[in-house]
Amino acid sequence: MGVVYLATARDGRPVAVKTLRPWLVGGTDGRRRFEREVATLVRVRGDRVAEVLDADVSADPPYIVTRFVDGVPLSAWVAEHGPLAAPDLRILARGLLEALTSVHAAGVVHRDIKPGNVMLAAGGPVLIDFGIAHATDDTRLTATGLISGTPGYFAPETVLGRDPTPATDVHAWAATLTYAATGRPPYGGGPDLAVVDRIRRGEHDLSGVEPWLATVLDVALHPDPARRPGVPALAQALGPDEPPTIAAAPPTLAAPPALDDTAVIAPVPPLQLQPAPPPYVPPTQVQPPTLPGYDRRIREQRAREQQPPKPSPLAVPPPRPGGEPPAPRSWRSRLAIGLGGLLLVFLIAGMPYAGAVAALLILLTGRIVWRIQRRLFERRETRGAHRNDSVVAALAAPWDAVAAALPCLAQLLVAALGALLVGGLLDLLDAGGARTPSIGAAVVATWLVWRGPGTVRSRHGIRAILAPLDRSREVAWVVLGALFVLACGAVLIFDSFGAGWWPADLSLTDLDRWPG
Repeated sequence: MGVVYLATARDGRPVAVKTLRPWLVGGTDGRRRFEREVATLVRVRGDRVAEVLDADVSADPPYIVTRFVDGVPLSAWVAEHGPLAAPDLRILARGLLEALTSVHAAGVVHRDIKPGNVMLAAGGPVLIDFGIAHATDDTRLTATGLISGTPGYFAPETVLGRDPTPATDVHAWAATLTYAATGRPPYGGGPDLAVVDRIRRGEHDLSGVEPWLATVLDVALHPDPARRPGVPALAQALGPDEPPTIAAAPPTLAAPPALDDTAVIAPVPPLQLQPAPPPYVPPTQVQPPTLPGYDRRIREQRAREQQPPKPSPLAVPPPRPGGEPPAPRSWRSRLAIGLGGLLLVFLIAGMPYAGAVAALLILLTGRIVWRIQRRLFERRETRGAHRNDSVVAALAAPWDAVAAALPCLAQLLVAALGALLVGGLLDLLDAGGARTPSIGAAVVATWLVWRGPGTVRSRHGIRAILAPLDRSREVAWVVLGALFVLACGAVLIFDSFGAGWWPADLSLTDLDRWPG
């Protein structure tokens, strides 16, 4: 129901701005849901939730400003790198329990805890997106017969149409951790009706989950919400930051009090830890087995042990001067811009008229690409994504060329005036050699073409054209090589012949002198 933008607050810190989609602004239900999300977020405070900083529901469009979480969704990380390692699983489990403590303390039930709503940031997870959160003193906005949430992470009581409770979030917490530990939801895949039926019957699959976590998740995924432990009991069952050892006393999960006096709560079994390992036997007394395939299994085990550890999405990166985040690598596109600028400098210095035409083409191309990208973005924001969006946006390119011509001509005129002023001043002062005025004028003209007034849109378009160089090394080397050869050729031509005002200095007399 909303679009999230990265923005900068007045004090310079990054923030996230969520706006209501245009087709929901005019509707009463969409705006009411947005108002409820704002009211819910204002009540929730904590380091493990994206706190609200500002909001304006009456604006056009309505918006919410929250703390920006510099991280990656759990769903994206697992899809790319696989399940989390045991230390990261423990950090994730305890961090989400801290988030649930903050949410439930405010009298709110999140109702949509899932891998896509868990951001893995440096230092711990952060819970986001309270779009369908339910406050205990709110009225329900979901239509009769509809279920809000994500299939695969529903709680059984949600499927049966009952009101959400904190136990609903506990179930979603366990389902999310199952995905983080195995790479799949606890109720499998397939049609939504089949998944919902497994949820209703409590048929969750915890195969592949380590025993220290599987026992906790099994109780938290119980189909009866009254049998699920509360958040404090889960935190106690997880133990300290390190995994429990064999000698540790088995923690138990205490069930929360029943909703009424007539409910009967069955005791929850204690966590079943692994038995103690066998006593140590010296290697000289161990007889190697003679089973077939033993050597192969030993080699596979050694290969697994020699594999480098998985990267941790929750590790705190080393501090940088000023606390700045690492800048993205984009040296290929920047080098292409630098080589293109060098080529344009000597093209303007050697052939001013041809250089002016090249500068105009650069400005026009960048501005046309920017207009096409803006039209594509606005079309998708207004109507949603469609397959033919790129074709429709490209069909308007002729009109974009006409609309961009006048601003680009004005920018070219500014660059020409700047070059004429600097070149004339250097020539008047007789500074440097005979070619110094041409070089100085060309440098100023190139700088004004790239950084002059009104050129920001052309810059964005050129950077968008060169963005594939940062993604493809092969294409980058071809383009950079071509630009390098052309720049060297322009330097050699200028060094050999100097500046020439062709075709202005070409007359009929010169044509008669040409052989043939």
